[in-house]
Amino acid sequence: MLKIVIFEPEIFTLLGIKVTIEQSPDIEFTVSANCGKIGFQLIEQMNPDVVLVDLLLPDMIGLELTRSIKGKTNSKIVIFTNQTHSDFINSAFRHDADYYMLKIADIELI
Repeated sequence: MLKIVIFEPEIFTLLGIKVTIEQSPDIEFTVSANCGKIGFQLIEQMNPDVVLVDLLLPDMIGLELTRSIKGKTNSKIVIFTNQTHSDFINSAFRHDADYYMLKIADIELI
């Protein structure tokens, strides 16, 4: 079973993601966090398979969190955002993100 952690500051977006993930029998929603510092502590304890990270967290930029997670775990990082500008996309991969997904993507992609 695939363990997943979500960093998402918007509660309605988070709830939508959780409902979608919970429909899949192969994915275990582990925990969510609306800020980076608290969530990072959970990541170190749980070592999830996949981490969904919003770029704009209230206490840090998602790219900083991405690099920190990659430095401490083997988790795959999916940047999950509304940001479509190529600067954001390129920066995400420079900070070791594995995937970049827009929040407007089809639900099946999630």
